[in-house]
Amino acid sequence: MDELIVALVSLALGSLPVIAAVFAGLILLWQSVAIVSGDQFITLERRWFGKGMTDGRTVALRSEVGVQARTLGPGVHFFIPFIYTVEKHKFFSIGEEEIGIVQAITGLPIPPGQFFAKTVECNIFQDGEAFLQNGGEKGPQLSILPPGQYQINPHLFTLKIESAVIIGENEVGLIEAVAGLPCKVGRIFADPVECDAFQDADAFLHNGGQKGPQIRILPPGNYRINTALFKVDKRAVTVIPNGHIGLITAMDGGRIMEGSLLSRKIQGHSNFEDGQAFIANGGQKGHQLDVLMPGAYRINTMFFVIKAVVPWTSINADSIGIVTVLEGRPILEANRIAAEELSLGTHNNYQDAAAFLAAGGQKGLQIPVLRAGNYAINPWFAIIDQVQMVEVKIGECGVVTSFVGEEGEDTTDANVNAKIVPVGKRGIWAEPLGPGKHPINTKVSKVDKVPTTQILLNWADTQSSAHKLDSELQTITLRTADAFSVSMDVSVIIHIAMGDAPKVVANLGSVDNMISQVLEPAISSHFRNSAQSVKALDLYTKRAELQAHAKEHLQAVLRVHHIESKDTMIADVVLPEELTRTVTDRQIAEQERITFSTQRQAQEERKTLENAKAQANMQPKVVESERGVEISKNLANAEIEKAMGDSRGIEVRAEGAAKATRLTAGAGAEATRVNALADAEAIEKKGLAEALVILEQGKSTAESYKLQVNAMGNEIFGQIQVVEKIASNKLKLIPDVYIGGSSGSGTGVGGSENQNALMSIALLQYLTGRKVLEGKAEE
Repeated sequence: MDELIVALVSLALGSLPVIAAVFAGLILLWQSVAIVSGDQFITLERRWFGKGMTDGRTVALRSEVGVQARTLGPGVHFFIPFIYTVEKHKFFSIGEEEIGIVQAITGLPIPPGQFFAKTVECNIFQDGEAFLQNGGEKGPQLSILPPGQYQINPHLFTLKIESAVIIGENEVGLIEAVAGLPCKVGRIFADPVECDAFQDADAFLHNGGQKGPQIRILPPGNYRINTALFKVDKRAVTVIPNGHIGLITAMDGGRIMEGSLLSRKIQGHSNFEDGQAFIANGGQKGHQLDVLMPGAYRINTMFFVIKAVVPWTSINADSIGIVTVLEGRPILEANRIAAEELSLGTHNNYQDAAAFLAAGGQKGLQIPVLRAGNYAINPWFAIIDQVQMVEVKIGECGVVTSFVGEEGEDTTDANVNAKIVPVGKRGIWAEPLGPGKHPINTKVSKVDKVPTTQILLNWADTQSSAHKLDSELQTITLRTADAFSVSMDVSVIIHIAMGDAPKVVANLGSVDNMISQVLEPAISSHFRNSAQSVKALDLYTKRAELQAHAKEHLQAVLRVHHIESKDTMIADVVLPEELTRTVTDRQIAEQERITFSTQRQAQEERKTLENAKAQANMQPKVVESERGVEISKNLANAEIEKAMGDSRGIEVRAEGAAKATRLTAGAGAEATRVNALADAEAIEKKGLAEALVILEQGKSTAESYKLQVNAMGNEIFGQIQVVEKIASNKLKLIPDVYIGGSSGSGTGVGGSENQNALMSIALLQYLTGRKVLEGKAEE
């Protein structure tokens, strides 16, 4: 065994050079071979035996010592041992929505004034040697890497992977270039050049692309844009809602003409979506005449700034729009206050500003007005003032004074101070406005309301009519002939015919002026002059005369001004207090006299009434007396008839007797008859006399009783009658001595019951004449 080991050791020691040679061969083989997998590439560094880099590069070419510009892809690669070192790298992978932005670490310097290296052939930066040999410049590169895998030497290039530019359906892309030629003098935005929607940066610069904000925009889509050269700002599309307009200000273009506020209308820019057409067709910077109507627009909002989105001008049903245009030819005539009138159809109710200007429209106040509706009017072009229509109520008319229009022929006579012209001409229109609502431009004309019904005007401090035309009129103060100051309220009724209303306005300006300049002085002066010849108290007695004179005077005054005076009335006269006090006292005395006379007459009538009532109460007794008289009379007549019968019997019986006997019997019978008649007449007269006496006594007693009852009351009068009857019959109902007491505490006569008793005793004592109380009552 030991021998075997020794043999092996001897053998090994003998073959050691061979083993060393084999190991050295293996090492040499390892250093000269590189195996690269499918997703890798290698970079080389030459360490020996080569030329040096002389131009300041940091990456070497194939024959130069240093990190090599070339790379080797997947596979087996053989090298001269110990000259090269190898470094493996993964492929650079760029996704579908990504781009690669490349910057060269070394190369030639970029020329002064440029920011990006020129583009050279280098197999999309995968052939580093070609990049350097073809004059590649260090710094940011214009070309970008599209999606894919790339074998790019990281020692020569840095790669930055960024997302591609994606513009959504409701977006626009605004571009600003950081390199390129300078913009033209006076311009802010760069002219467009062919560059495949900014995806070909090299074409952009070679075709004269200018740095700065670009006019063109990116519509919706995906774009591979070198974001190192182009900065992309994604913005929402411009949306103008319904019922609104968009006001645009262009940030670039030509200069607006001197004297103008808005740029002229430009054709072909397709609602400001084509900025290049706007510039090419002579678009001007500043506020634009055109507006954006409702809708969505892909507009470069850096170039066309949406200054405001404003609602349409809306005119209500009972209103009008008075227009003041801010753009156009100036008004040169010194006496004109409004622009020359253009038909509303010419410029579509001021909505087509370009048509207005093309037709020679003037800036300033416009004569035509807008009626009810919605209007898309540029507020930079025209200002709309919405005002109520002129309303003329029933019972009045509107007199129009126009300050614009052609000179009209005067239609009235010399009695009118101002011209009255046909409707539509400058001046006072001959035909006033009737009741209703009228679209009158009140900035170029004036409408005076004139009442056509009868107008009541009150000269009174505390009274005013509903129309308020007399709100400034006051009670008239007069100085009478006897030097008293008297206040007088006056009412006047006037009427202005509708056909005369323009004449009233022409002469006096307005109804208010008519009242203050004509009526008020005429009324006040007339009554003051009339009062100087009338005493204060006579203002009452001569009131009708004063009214008549005032009415006649006022009719003459107003007739000159085409106004009809219907009536003049003195409503109230206020005399001085010292004068009215005397009159009042006199009237009070007179009224008291009349009152006293009336009261006396009433008492007389009352007495007569009471007598009649007493007679009525005695009527049963009178009737009874009359019946008694009649009975007595009948009895007397019966006696007479009986006597006559007896006489006739005696006469008959005596017929056979002697004639002397018959004569004697006749004489006796006649005597009896005369006596009977005398007795009957006496009885009748006595009955009538007694009845009249009784009647008069009854009336007197009844009147006496009536007066006593009215004076004392029913209860006391009855008590007195009872006492008088007791006294007249001498009945002893009270004792000679009266002793009274009280059940309460204390002494003496007191309490309401004792007082009533004493009053009754005193009354009895007075009526009977006897002294009832003897001394002081004791308890």
